[in-house]
Amino acid sequence: MTVRSVATGRVRLTVPWVRARPGSAGLVDERLTGIDGFRALRIFPRTGSVIVWVAPDRLDTDALIAALEEAPPASAPARPTRSTPDSSTGELARLVVGGAVLAIVAFRRLLGRPRMTVGSSGFLGAVTVFTGLPFFRGALRSLRGRSHPGTDSLVTAATVISLVLRENVVALTVLWLLNIGEFLQTVTLRRTRRAIEELLTIGEERVWLVRDGVEVEVALEDVEPGDVVVVYEHHRIPVDGHALSGEALVDQAAVTGEALPVYAREGSHVYAGTIVTSGSLTVRAESVGRDTTVGRIVSRVEEAQADRAPIQTVATRFTQRFVPVSFALAALTYAATRDARRAMTMLLIACPCAAGLATPTAISAAIGNGARRGTLIKGGTHLEGVGRVTAVVFDKTGTLTFGRPLVTSVVTLSDRFTADQVLSLAASGELHARHPLAQAIVAQTEERHLHVPIHQACEVVLGMGMRAELDGTRLLVGSPALLRQHGVDLTEEAQGWTERLRGGGETVICLAHDEDLIGMLGVSDAVRAGAETVVQQLRDLGVSRLVLLTGDAPETAQVVADALGITEVHAHALPEGKLQLIRDLQAEGHTVAMVGDGTNDAPALALADIGITMGEHSSHVALETADIALAGNDLRQVAAVVELSRHTLRVVRQNYGLAIGVNLVGLLAGAGGSMNPVLAALLHNTSSIAVVGNSARLVNHTPHLPRRPDGAPTLAPLEERRVR
Repeated sequence: MTVRSVATGRVRLTVPWVRARPGSAGLVDERLTGIDGFRALRIFPRTGSVIVWVAPDRLDTDALIAALEEAPPASAPARPTRSTPDSSTGELARLVVGGAVLAIVAFRRLLGRPRMTVGSSGFLGAVTVFTGLPFFRGALRSLRGRSHPGTDSLVTAATVISLVLRENVVALTVLWLLNIGEFLQTVTLRRTRRAIEELLTIGEERVWLVRDGVEVEVALEDVEPGDVVVVYEHHRIPVDGHALSGEALVDQAAVTGEALPVYAREGSHVYAGTIVTSGSLTVRAESVGRDTTVGRIVSRVEEAQADRAPIQTVATRFTQRFVPVSFALAALTYAATRDARRAMTMLLIACPCAAGLATPTAISAAIGNGARRGTLIKGGTHLEGVGRVTAVVFDKTGTLTFGRPLVTSVVTLSDRFTADQVLSLAASGELHARHPLAQAIVAQTEERHLHVPIHQACEVVLGMGMRAELDGTRLLVGSPALLRQHGVDLTEEAQGWTERLRGGGETVICLAHDEDLIGMLGVSDAVRAGAETVVQQLRDLGVSRLVLLTGDAPETAQVVADALGITEVHAHALPEGKLQLIRDLQAEGHTVAMVGDGTNDAPALALADIGITMGEHSSHVALETADIALAGNDLRQVAAVVELSRHTLRVVRQNYGLAIGVNLVGLLAGAGGSMNPVLAALLHNTSSIAVVGNSARLVNHTPHLPRRPDGAPTLAPLEERRVR
C-alpha cells in the first residue's frame, strides 16, 4: 500500500488488491466502517485509489493502513456498495418491482376495484421495504454516527411513518422516484469508467515497433520507454516522444485543443492519442501507458471527481432541520398529554411525504424540460448546482468556435483576377489535398457554386502547401514560406496584408500564378452564432467571472475574446493548467461551471462544480465526464439551463413552503386537540397533491432570458478585399 496524500480529515491511498480485483472493492467499505471518526469513502477500482474522509481530530493513518493492508482471499465474494456501479442489478430490480406494483395499484383504482385487503396491504408494505433498502441502510449509518443525516434519513422517516399509518402507496411512490435517480447515477458512473478505460487504450491495440531495423507488430502494452515506433497515416500515435524521422501533419486537438493540425518532423515532440492525418513518423518513446499525457488526463479525471466539493442540496438542508423537529414535537405532545391518539395525529400531519416529494418531482420535471430542449442533465444535484454558478470558464475550440477552419477573407492583389477567380484557382490547387485548410477552401467554392478548374498535376509540399500545374501554368497555394522557396517574394503591400490578417486571428494562405502573387486567403475558426448573446445573458443572470481558456495561441484566443466581450483569457493551457485555473477560481469562493468538448477538457470538466459539454462533436470522455450535455451544440442552452435551475430551485422552495406550512398548521391544531386522524390524513394527502401540482408547472416552463439579436456569426463567413 502507498499513502499518496494526507490532508485535514482526508487520506488518499493506493490499494493494490483493489486494482487487481475490482469486484472486491465493496470490502473496503466493510473494513472501514468500524474506524473511529470514519465519515465517507470514495473508491476507484481502475486505479486502486481509495479516498477516506475522517474526523480531523480522529485521523489515524496507521489504523487505515492496517484495515486495508491485507488482501482478501481469492475466494472472498465481492460486496458491492451504493458508491460502486456493481449494485446496478439490485437497483434495476427495485425499479422494476416498484414500478410494476404501482402500475397494478393504479390499474385497480381506475377500474374502481375495492381497496386492498390486509394481506394485500402487507404485500405492498413488503415491496415498499424492498424498494427502500439502500435508503434504510443510509439512515442506519446516520444513526450510528458514521455520516451526517441526509436524504436517506428524510426518506426513511417518511417511509416508516407512512407504513405505520398504512400510507403504503405514497411511500412506494416516493421511493420509486428516488430509485430512478439512483439508477441513472449508477449507469452514468459505469459509462464514465468505460470511457476512461477506452481513453487509456489510446485507440490502438497493436503498434509497429522497430527492432534491429525491422518493423515488428507488437501489442501496445509491450512498448517500453526508449523503443522506436512507426506511425502511419490515419493512425494514432501510441506514445509520448520525439520524432526521429519522417514528416507528418498531426491532429493534436484532443490533447492541446489546437484547431489546426501541426507540422511534425525530426525533433518534434508528439503526444499519445493524437492522429497522423497525412505523412508518417518514426518516434522514440519517452512515456508510455499511464505516464503519457493522455494517461495523466485519465488520472486527473479521477482525482478531480474525488476532489470536487459536494453540493449541499435543498433537501439535505431541509432534512437536517425538519425531521428532528417533527419527532421532537410529537414526543413532547405525548409526554405532556399522554394521549397516544393525539401524538399519532401529529405524526400523521408531520409525516414528511410532501417534503419527500418536494425535490424529486420538481427535479424530474425540470430534467424532462431540459431534455425536450436538447439539454441532458445527469442528475438533480447537477441541476441544483448550475443555478448557483458565479463563474463560467469556456473552452474555445469546438465550444465558442466551430472547431473547423472557414474561409473568412479573400484579398485580390492583381486587377486581372476577381475575388471569385482567386478562390477558384486556390481550390484548384487544393482539390486533392486532405489538409483541413485545403478542405475549407474547396468547401467555400462549393458553397458559392463556383467553377473549379481541374489541374493536370499536383504535389504536396508537407507543412507548406500545394504545387499544381494548370493549363501550362504553375499554381502555388500555401504559406509565404512556400512562395519564397519557389522564388516568389512578397511585396511590401502583401506583407502588410499578411500582418493584418494574422492580427485578426486568421491563417494566411497565399496564391501565386506562375511568378506573380495574385491573392491571399484568410482562414479562421469562426465563432458560433449566438455566442456573444450567451456571454451577455450569463452576465445578466449574475455570473461575475467569464473566462476563455484554450490550448490555442494567445493571438487567436484574444481575437475570439474581443469579438465576444470576454476580458479574461488564458492561452496555451494544457490539461494541468486548466485544472489549476478551476482550483484558483474555487479558492476565491466561486461556484465554477466549465464548458468544453475535448479530451483535454475532461479533467477540468470533472473538477468544476458543474461540467457542461457540447454533445454533438464532444470526445467520448468529455461527454461522459460532464454533468450536463448540450445535445444540439446550441450554446444558448448554457444560459437557458442556468435560468431553468434557478426557477427549479424557486419551485422546490415553494414546495417546501407548502409542506412546512401545512404541517405547521396541522401540528398546532393537533397539539390543541382540534384535529382527528381522518382530517390529518386528508390534510396530509392534500399537501402532497399540491406539491406534485406545483412541480408539474416546470414541464412546460420556458426560460425567461433577455432577448438579444443573434444575427450572423461574429466573424463574417467571407469578406472580399480588393487591392488595386
